[in-house]
Amino acid sequence: MAQKKSVKVTVYMDWLLYDIMNETFLRGRTIQDDKNYKEVASMFASEDEENQEKILRSVKRAFAEVQTELPEYLDEDGTETDNANMKEDEDLVLNLVMPSNFNEAATKGIGEAVHDYIAKTAIADWYLVTNKGDADAYAALAQKSMESIRKAVSKRSRPRRPADRG
Repeated sequence: MAQKKSVKVTVYMDWLLYDIMNETFLRGRTIQDDKNYKEVASMFASEDEENQEKILRSVKRAFAEVQTELPEYLDEDGTETDNANMKEDEDLVLNLVMPSNFNEAATKGIGEAVHDYIAKTAIADWYLVTNKGDADAYAALAQKSMESIRKAVSKRSRPRRPADRG
């Protein structure tokens, strides 16, 4: 019988936070004009404590949603949780146990989709407070990323024909 495949997905918090801050900066820069500079400035996510607490809460919730979508693959045991916020230096790790016919080519796709889902969810949450006009668009993008996660973990390899014995 074939062995299951271990897949480890690490989402580095520093890159995740950078992408969130950079996306909000770039979006704000594209809509800024001579009249809305103050509103646009509030759209920019930053590392200021009050901003980061909100973002980290969104990241924690989004990561929990990813875990909720992948229970059949998660290699975790634990029956405890708390409502403490995450730390900015706490990377996110998913240890997955995939079927033996999991197509390993999808591994990077899982990691990228998880990163993108968490980032887009955090941006959507941020924009609910700072830029309501774009919040729904980012929530929709997050849902597309969640669908990519589902598709990637469902990729399977074709069976291989046994070698001839003769």
